[in-house]
This record gives sequence, C-alpha cells and structure tokens, in this order.
Amino acid sequence: MKKVIGITGSIGSGKSYAIENFKKICKNKNAKAFFIDVDDVRRNILLEENIDRIKLNEKIYNDNNEMEIYKKFINPKIKNYLMKQIEQNDGFTFIEWALLIEDELCDIVDSIIMIYCDKEIQIKRLENGDLGKTEIIKRMNLQLTNEQKIEKIKQLNKEYYIIDTSNNPSIDQYENILKKEGL
Repeated sequence: MKKVIGITGSIGSGKSYAIENFKKICKNKNAKAFFIDVDDVRRNILLEENIDRIKLNEKIYNDNNEMEIYKKFINPKIKNYLMKQIEQNDGFTFIEWALLIEDELCDIVDSIIMIYCDKEIQIKRLENGDLGKTEIIKRMNLQLTNEQKIEKIKQLNKEYYIIDTSNNPSIDQYENILKKEGL
C-alpha cells in the first residue's frame, strides 16, 4: 500500500517526538516506511546552491518580502525532491514539514497529522536550543497559530488527525492513527 502522510505543527510542538514514535511502530510491524524531514531537504538544497543559511535566515526572518522570494525559490525544489521520493517508495512515506499548511503544498499528501502543543510548552521546549526567547516568538509569529492550522486542515478534503503533545501522549494514540491509515 502506497500512502503519503504529512506531519505538521508549529515550531517546538513535538513533531520530531511524534516521528520517533511512528518510526518505532513501523519498525515493530516491519512496515515499509520512509521518513523525510523537509528541514533536512531544505538544508541540502541550500548547501547545493552554496547559500549561507545563517545570512539567509537573517534576511528572511526580518523581511516578509525576502521570505516570499525565498519561498518561490525553495518550495518548487522541495516539492520536486519529495515527488521523486514518493514515486520511488511503495510503502508509507511520512513527511515532516512544519510549514506544510503555510506553504500550501498539501496536495502531495494523502492525510495530515497535526502535532499540537500549548504555546507556553512550545517556548519552554525551544528555550533549551540555539534560539533566544525573542527569536523563538518571532518565528512562531511567522507561522499560523495551532488553531489556524487546524482550521485550514479541516477545510481540506483529506483525512486528518490531531495529536496534543502537551502531556506526552501514550504510544497507543500513535498506533491508533496508523491503524486508521491501514498500517
């Protein structure tokens, strides 16, 4: 069975944690599953194009016009890469993409899993990383809110699921979603 599942959610919502759970489940079931992190794809494209990520981030996170120019450059390249990967895989393809909804590229996935988390917990999770609180909030404000993402997902003609990672849900919740998806 060929299926493409988009995993989305705001920065610090727990997407990577969810992906790890899906990987464990797929491994335990010997399921044919392929996992793609769009952040890694984006980094590789920038590397191939000899674009300095740090300088780019300074530009795009401080100028909406530059962000739009960047998206017009990067998103077709990402979509092209993803389409090739999807075509090559017969099983489940999980695509971790924070901006799946914002980038309006939901057409490449069959279903969407929205990873949701309380805003205070998101900030707390991110404060241990490279970004300061001001930068974290700035980046969060560039994304749709969790509520806006959920509302847009509901408008799509796709199967969708919402996982609230605020209290670290049990593995059963992840397994139930994959059962519904045919795994």
